[in-house]
Amino acid sequence: MAAFLALFSLLIFSCEPNRLEITEVFENNAPKEAYEVSPDGEKETFYSWYRNGIKAEEMPFKNGVPNGLYRKWSITGFITERGNYKDSLRDGKWAFFAKEKKIFMQGSYKKGLKQGKWTLFDEDGKITGEQFYRNDSATGIWKKFYKDIVIEENSCHPTNQTGYFKSYSNEGKALIYQECRNGKLNGVFMSYYPGGALHKIGRFENGLRNDVWVEYFASKKLRKIEHWIASMRNGEWIRFNEAGEVLNKTEFIDGSGFFEDTSWQNNRIHGEIRTKLRDGEYLRIETYENGIKQSSADYLKDSAKPLTLGFWKDGKKNGAWRNWYKNGILKDSLNFQNGELFGEQFHYDSTGRLYKKETVLGKNIPALVEMK
Repeated sequence: MAAFLALFSLLIFSCEPNRLEITEVFENNAPKEAYEVSPDGEKETFYSWYRNGIKAEEMPFKNGVPNGLYRKWSITGFITERGNYKDSLRDGKWAFFAKEKKIFMQGSYKKGLKQGKWTLFDEDGKITGEQFYRNDSATGIWKKFYKDIVIEENSCHPTNQTGYFKSYSNEGKALIYQECRNGKLNGVFMSYYPGGALHKIGRFENGLRNDVWVEYFASKKLRKIEHWIASMRNGEWIRFNEAGEVLNKTEFIDGSGFFEDTSWQNNRIHGEIRTKLRDGEYLRIETYENGIKQSSADYLKDSAKPLTLGFWKDGKKNGAWRNWYKNGILKDSLNFQNGELFGEQFHYDSTGRLYKKETVLGKNIPALVEMK
């Protein structure tokens, strides 16, 4: 409100006999939007305010359209955006602020379109990114920085016939190299271990994996060979240990096969996935149907009885979930709905005695707890 009163007083005592025309107010009748209007009825400046009375925007007008210096403020009163309009379009240099006088992005517009170099900054004023535009479309090589070290280069833009994507560690070591064409993955793909050794190499064609993909151990020894046709698993897949011995070998046909404890059908996980946890101390078995998870269970090594068993629907926990102590006694009997606890929840001690019952009727409704 203070900002509004100051503006209103300026208009009253100014030599310019302009008037402030309020066009919208809040519920308490405090001004929300207004125009400064000349004696001949021309709109000269647009203003808006937050509910707390702090100015939100100031937009000068000329010939009925935005022209001149535009400014936008945060709800706490610092400028968040500043730049010029010319005939209703952004034109010239613009700056965007994250905090008081802390620019996080700046660049230029021409007739409402981003042009040339745009720069991004962190809170200390160090450059974190460089972007280039031509008529609002990405062009050139975009870069990201970490403490003055380039950690990403990207020229995979639709406007570039050929380009590449490179990422680096915070120490500047290569992590990923990918070729592209017209913004789509096209050409060689390579990834690297943090130490610099090649991890994986393959090719994309029109955004799809194709031909032979090879994976290596950090020791540079062969780990895996894959065959792809248009991102469909097709052909022989082999996995080796570091001694060069074959651990898994299968022939995929149109995306169907079994490899590395995972069953695939039509290129989707279908059946079981077995994952060793904590250096093999635990085994997790998950079941899928056409790529959608149905259930998951955790087992102790060499045990046929689960420690946890639950069900999923549309990627969220749903239905019954059970947890057991290592001695096989039921620990928790839970119920989920759309990923949230719902309904009756039972908790048992290690002797099997029910000690707590909870009834959950919704995330924002306090649970009803009964101690036994």
